Amino acid sequence: MRISGIFKDRSLAARLPSAGFSLIEVSLALGIVAFALLAVVGLLPTGLKAVKNANEQAGAANALQAMVDSLRKASSTNATDYKWIFANKTNSFSVGGSGSTNTWTNLNLDANVVASGEVARLAARLEIFETPGANHTPGRAVASVAWSAVSSPGWDTNNNRWTNADGSMTTGVQFLAR
Repeated sequence: MRISGIFKDRSLAARLPSAGFSLIEVSLALGIVAFALLAVVGLLPTGLKAVKNANEQAGAANALQAMVDSLRKASSTNATDYKWIFANKTNSFSVGGSGSTNTWTNLNLDANVVASGEVARLAARLEIFETPGANHTPGRAVASVAWSAVSSPGWDTNNNRWTNADGSMTTGVQFLAR
């Protein structure tokens, strides 16, 4: 049914506004939407970089915690020589012994050694200054994990810091022989 058929007076139908948008209104709306989409697309690289950095920080924090936990869970069969495992590597210390340094490179975000073809993101270092004494004095150590998406971080022994790292986490550790 046509609009003019509803009304008895055709002049009233001619005075009704036409429904819909003009070409100018549609063009302006499309321009505003395109501008907003370009702004969102422009923020994507920044957002993706922030997510990647957050994943690496979380992986480093988990690796640091796993390293400290494994040191604290060291076990012994003779109450003198203790063994502990981190990143599929067996490490050891002796009660009342001298300090030692353990370094792991080519770790993934799960703190496992990287298989061929995978990208290494983390490196870890644990420096034991004092091992626990026979009279239950605690041992002291410093644990550190660094991350980098580009290359495997390395430890600069002259400056006591990580090189080729996007960031790092370090914590002091006290532990007892069990």
